[in-house]
Amino acid sequence: MLIRKNTKAFKTILQIITACQQRTDREKLVRLYITKAGHSILDRINIESIEGDAQLLYDMNYEAVLMNLNSSGHQLQVSDDVPGIYFFHSTSNKVWDETPFEFDEAVKKDFSDLAELPVLRKKEKVEKYVFPVAKSRTEPSTKKEKTKPAKVSKTKVIKAVEKESRQPDYKLKHKIYFTNLDKVVFRQAKFTRHDILDYYSKLADYILPYLKDRPYSTHIFSDSTSPATEINGEVLFERHADDIPAWAQPATKDKARKQKLFCNDREHLLLNVELGALQFNAANSKSKSIDFPDYIVIVIDSPQHELTKAIDVANTALEILTGLQLPSFIKTQGISCLQVYIPLDAKSKFETAYDVAEYICKLIRLKVPDLVTLEGTDDEYTYGKVSLNYELNREGKNVTIPYSIVPGESPTVATPLLWDEVNHELRAEDFTPETIFKRLKQVGDPFETLFRKKQNADALRKRLQENYSFLL
Repeated sequence: MLIRKNTKAFKTILQIITACQQRTDREKLVRLYITKAGHSILDRINIESIEGDAQLLYDMNYEAVLMNLNSSGHQLQVSDDVPGIYFFHSTSNKVWDETPFEFDEAVKKDFSDLAELPVLRKKEKVEKYVFPVAKSRTEPSTKKEKTKPAKVSKTKVIKAVEKESRQPDYKLKHKIYFTNLDKVVFRQAKFTRHDILDYYSKLADYILPYLKDRPYSTHIFSDSTSPATEINGEVLFERHADDIPAWAQPATKDKARKQKLFCNDREHLLLNVELGALQFNAANSKSKSIDFPDYIVIVIDSPQHELTKAIDVANTALEILTGLQLPSFIKTQGISCLQVYIPLDAKSKFETAYDVAEYICKLIRLKVPDLVTLEGTDDEYTYGKVSLNYELNREGKNVTIPYSIVPGESPTVATPLLWDEVNHELRAEDFTPETIFKRLKQVGDPFETLFRKKQNADALRKRLQENYSFLL
């Protein structure tokens, strides 16, 4: 039966397929099949059933489904013989049915707000399917010889199976089964999920101090040409509730109160990555003192990816902070952005920290007014100016943590810098998952003393008000 493009049914299907395109659990929500030319919809092969790594085949068919939905040359059909199976007829050739697919019942939970949901199907048991191997042609022998059947080494078979299913050995306390290890996340750099897991496993000791006991969010895996999607860590776990091992479930004696989910150890860090996390962002306060931030963050963002201007503003910020006798730290954030940190003693509320950050940004603008604009003010969209942003100091905001991977055309790392490095030779794209290890050996961790040089935000705000409010 034909589903016309101007109907609610068609629009809902298109919306679901589009929304699931970048989701890590899309294989569970949308099941795909293949058919051969001349075969009907009944002669379909579930991609899940294909022996070996069928991820590429799934990706190709998913793109074909999405392309056909947006194509004027393909018509969406729902099978009369197998309810819930959708497929396409091309207008140029109606001999066979193309790119069949179906929706799992889990779609109802995630897309219940959409009008006229498609017919959903329970997952059926699938039989393994092995593609036939083409016979190799051999030259006829001129002499008849008796040949014995070749012996297949059981050892070789076992080793081949082990190699195919081999898991990374991260020496974890709890077992995690990692999937889609060969899936390419950054095509330009040929950077895979396995590479991401390796990176976070090796850098865990540097990363976890900024995640421990803090609410956090993540940017999940996304095509490098599309914006990454940010979601709360708890939402990420809820989406994969059926796959979360018991040891990773938040536990609390008070059943009426939901315990927060934290990322406090390497197991949870890598489990987040397995569920799709790529970039990690955390609150600038800990759970036990959630209303009291332990650092201020000021974002310096260049226009049109020109880091040069951000560098000039950052050095101006350093002059002002040095004059105020305040310790400060700086790191990269993507290609065009720098972030300045000021450590606090976690004894002042967010409102106070926000006021301090605003005062400092206004002092920077006062010193270089032609170069800087304050985000959120009337001159926010002044062309060519560097944007100063202090909004991340509001309660509930999350900041990209040091040493997190940052998505883009190629992966970069949010890298702590020495202030001496903040010059016009600085290139944020030089800090990658491949270069960061050598850098740590040579330079060390510039953020090592971040939580030791603590300032009181109330006293600082009072000092700024008394000495500089007349200027602002």
